[in-house]
Amino acid sequence: MITLMAIFANQLGIDNDTGWGGGRTLLLKVGLVIFLFGLMLLIFRAQLQKLQIKVRDLLHSANRDVAIGIVFAFIAVLTAFGYNWLLRDKSDSDKIYNYYSELAKGFRSGNLYLPETPSPALLAMENPYDTALRKQMDIEDFPWDVTLYKGRFYIYWGPTPAFLLLPFSDDFLANIEDFHLTLVFAFGLFLYTAVTVTTLWKRLKSAPVWMLAILLLVLGFSVPMTTMLGRGEVYEAAIFACQFFFIGGCYWASMSLMDASPIPWKFALAALHWAFAIGARVTILPAVAIAALIMCLPMLFTTQARLKPLIAAVLPLLAGGAALAWYNWARFGSIFEFGIRYQLANVDYTQFKGSFGLQYIAENLRVYFLHPVNFQSRYPFLSMVEYTASNDRLSGLLYIAPFIVLIFLPLYRLVFRMKENTHYNKVLVMYTGAAMVSAIFIFTFYFITLRYTLDFLPSTLIAIAVSLGLEYEAWKEKRFMTSGISSLVSALALVNVTMGILLASPESGTAFMLNFLNSASKLLGLK
Repeated sequence: MITLMAIFANQLGIDNDTGWGGGRTLLLKVGLVIFLFGLMLLIFRAQLQKLQIKVRDLLHSANRDVAIGIVFAFIAVLTAFGYNWLLRDKSDSDKIYNYYSELAKGFRSGNLYLPETPSPALLAMENPYDTALRKQMDIEDFPWDVTLYKGRFYIYWGPTPAFLLLPFSDDFLANIEDFHLTLVFAFGLFLYTAVTVTTLWKRLKSAPVWMLAILLLVLGFSVPMTTMLGRGEVYEAAIFACQFFFIGGCYWASMSLMDASPIPWKFALAALHWAFAIGARVTILPAVAIAALIMCLPMLFTTQARLKPLIAAVLPLLAGGAALAWYNWARFGSIFEFGIRYQLANVDYTQFKGSFGLQYIAENLRVYFLHPVNFQSRYPFLSMVEYTASNDRLSGLLYIAPFIVLIFLPLYRLVFRMKENTHYNKVLVMYTGAAMVSAIFIFTFYFITLRYTLDFLPSTLIAIAVSLGLEYEAWKEKRFMTSGISSLVSALALVNVTMGILLASPESGTAFMLNFLNSASKLLGLK
């Protein structure tokens, strides 16, 4: 169907141009790839069935819980090595400024600002936030994107990662770079998403273990997680830290929702994680509000004996909010000022007031989901295309992370099958609601960059994975339905993981693969 749409795009009214433009060509390529993949499955159907039987027998020979544990451990180790390979080591760069370790040094000295002092030339400017004026005067001697306020440098990213570095000495902090934090929080995020899905999947006895392995690979190797590791700067460290704590809080909230009676310490752990998430990146606040509401809502209609979980949830959030408010007031004299207004960047935020608006939604949706991907003849065979408005290379999620189309599963379940598996549906409401409110927040922001999609993708993927487990449970008596689900999910997962790895392939990996492919071609007698 996709191939036919490309061929007859003009006749169908999809494309007014009779020629073959970039979008029409891409549509044809996508259709042909899907068709050829299906054809290969058909040709090697017998071999694949034999392999599936062997894997199934191997997993069934062991206790299901043991098999799940083995799958989880194997994928976790594989992901750890994969992340280490994808991570871009920037320790040899001359212009790297490690924002979080420097802020931690400032904290250890009793200050809320960075140790570095602004240059006299920068301080002497009439308006140091004017980008054009700074370039005209050739004043760029400062860490990029820092906040300048009353003669001191601050950062507008939340202080959580720097706060966690406080126990370490200045000598140790000198060796902690932002890409180290990126790796730690990225792998931590994977572990929390994987533990969440595995724990919930384990209770669904009809959900196959081998499909869990596929889902864990999708959680670990999807764009933008892999591509963000390839950059590994303070932006990525902040987003990964935020999502690590947010998904961690959602995990403990999920476990509390699955309990027959509320357990206060789980509520406290969830709220503590969410407080740290807000402290890492305040834009997560709407998602935290949704998740906290879903977790606490049952407590609002119960007896006084159940007020303990509610108090356990409220106190950490209040304490975190008060600490962040004080942090802003102590720096800028306002609890609502995070430092963005005084940011030294490409935009003068003292004058620019249009950061958010409904007018950005249409363009954001087009770019985030339909921006083209560039196919090429040499490894890694594809690359992202620059979006000139933000100078960022990206491609639409429908092309590079097509697994996201399965979001219709939790949406369908929540609309039409809400009364089934009520405990699981509460979990789905929490993750789906958090994903949707985060996506709306990103789609109304003027600046477009692929890393922002991590604000809603982990929650989305968890909701999809849980929904798939529920579908296997619902259709366990109808083999043709579960087989269809397995085929669709496997195909989308294969594309998702392949795209995630190829687009993030490091320079060393690219050089190795080019040499390998060239050598293989010579051995096969190909030119």
